[in-house]
Amino acid sequence: MDKVFLIIIIIQTRILRLLLPRLKKNDALFSRRWRTLLPRSVSAAQNTTENNATMTTKTTFNEKSDDDENDDDVNNGRKEKKNTNKKTFTLRPMERHGTNEKARYVTLHFLRHAEGTHNVSREYNDPKHRDARLTDFGKKQCQKLAKAQPLLLEKKSSKKMTVATSPMTRCVQTAHLCFDKESHTITEKYVALEELRETVNYQCDIRRTTSELKEEFGASVDFSRLEKDEEDPLWRYWIERCGSEKEHTMHRESASLYKCADRARKFFEWVVEKKDTEEEEIIVSSHSAFLRCVFNYGHTQEKFEYHMGGSEQVFDDREDKTNNVKVVQYLPEDGDAFEEYMRRDYENCELRSAVLEIL
Repeated sequence: MDKVFLIIIIIQTRILRLLLPRLKKNDALFSRRWRTLLPRSVSAAQNTTENNATMTTKTTFNEKSDDDENDDDVNNGRKEKKNTNKKTFTLRPMERHGTNEKARYVTLHFLRHAEGTHNVSREYNDPKHRDARLTDFGKKQCQKLAKAQPLLLEKKSSKKMTVATSPMTRCVQTAHLCFDKESHTITEKYVALEELRETVNYQCDIRRTTSELKEEFGASVDFSRLEKDEEDPLWRYWIERCGSEKEHTMHRESASLYKCADRARKFFEWVVEKKDTEEEEIIVSSHSAFLRCVFNYGHTQEKFEYHMGGSEQVFDDREDKTNNVKVVQYLPEDGDAFEEYMRRDYENCELRSAVLEIL
């Protein structure tokens, strides 16, 4: 009898070993399907403030750097695909320019937009702050920076300067007021890049139609990269994913930061692909949460005392949610001071400079 019982147990064990992998696969499939249904009901579970610049729920950024899943382009709505070999780009202090004879260097000046109406009211989901504009004080901030920033002290530099800006009105205004063509060697139109957009969470993050932007700024800004999408493609994706601004009032893209990181990577790829024959400087007019993601994504937060913010990644739909490839890296020989300088949060109308080392 004991032998029969033992044989039955052995058979059951072997059957379980055969079935277990399938059960795990089905469980994972169920989990992914459940997550696609999660967004419309998850608002109450997101313990975040409605502050687009400072988020209170900590995100753990891992330092893993293997290949990861990625969206096909800046329009978040495309199907993900594996093994896209995500790149990490090297930023170095300005004084390191030209230290490696085999490298190409591009000087980048990162600028957060000046004070917008949404920064004052902090009512980010109020329709009156849709594609928020600068306040009068914000315009004065631009005037102050334009007079004080070192790029003007060099007078008319022989270097070619390009202005790349988020198409959001506050960023275009900031770029115009801080870097006018009369004071800088900017020979081309300013370039509007969807890749430089703020993390898309609230009404203030919705851009106007391409036609409206071209009507107001088209004489000086090249909006050709936006022409395939008259309406805001990023907001359209998050509406489909989470519901309207009334249905979902918490973070959207900030709760899926890998998408923002992938947009940032596309900007750096754009810089690398320019391959200009002249020494070039690029002025980047963008947003606080986007810049925070660029300089911190994939890095641990324990290195510095200050809190870098983050949101619970409830909309991260990747299979491997720990595979956060850094957008930029800092070299040990450049010291902690430079890394801290780049990683801390930006104030309104604050400018920081670095060089991109391309091998």
